[in-house]
Amino acid sequence: MNRCTLMVLLAGAASGNACLPAAAAEPGIMLQLPAGARVGVINLLDGEVTHFHAAPHLENSYLKTYPVGWGVGAMLLTTVRGPLTQRGLVAVPLAASDALARARERCFLNASLQKGLPKECAPLYAQLAGTAHLDALIVLGPGRNDAAHSGSARRRELPDYLRGWCVVTGEGAVAAPPQLLDLSELLLIAVDSGSARLADREFDADGQPWTGYRAPPDLKAIPAAQLDQLQPLYAAMLQHQADGLLQHLQVNH
Repeated sequence: MNRCTLMVLLAGAASGNACLPAAAAEPGIMLQLPAGARVGVINLLDGEVTHFHAAPHLENSYLKTYPVGWGVGAMLLTTVRGPLTQRGLVAVPLAASDALARARERCFLNASLQKGLPKECAPLYAQLAGTAHLDALIVLGPGRNDAAHSGSARRRELPDYLRGWCVVTGEGAVAAPPQLLDLSELLLIAVDSGSARLADREFDADGQPWTGYRAPPDLKAIPAAQLDQLQPLYAAMLQHQADGLLQHLQVNH
């Protein structure tokens, strides 16, 4: 099928516009799919939370990363499956190919996705989609607290190497309720005849407070049970990302 029938249109443009060639596509376009289209759902975000403690004196700051057992791929699938089904689409959970997993640094952390997919990454998505007979992809991966990912929303008071899901605590002059940051990228990718282009990217560096937080006896050793309190909070943040992403997806019945 010629996926020009997907009618990738500029968001908000008049309905008479023609399909865009792959080279012209930019994040923030409207992707239209036929009813019954298959949408691959891929997770490249590690199941972990990074705690960064900001102290008035830099030498007293520290960082520690905790693995969590939440099943990030399952969280992503749960978040998008219902809305996709309601639109008459089929959500297809998919593991990343070995090539895509190896290229995660280039395709997410070292990429400026607001400019579109890096040219070396588009074929990896296209090949994976072609093998699984998919019409589009939803992909979750890590971002950073830097200008390439956050733009003007970058948290300048925090290190630019922070990535993924983070908890930020402080003391003294910087003391405040712990903040949860979702430094992840959620992508909507259109695929067509061996090519792939970015339809939308959702990244929100604003964060939110850790509701119900109580400081553990040792702030450098947050208990697993307390970290588990974060699962529904990050699930809600992921839902917010997905809501924005799916606004760029329409179905032709």
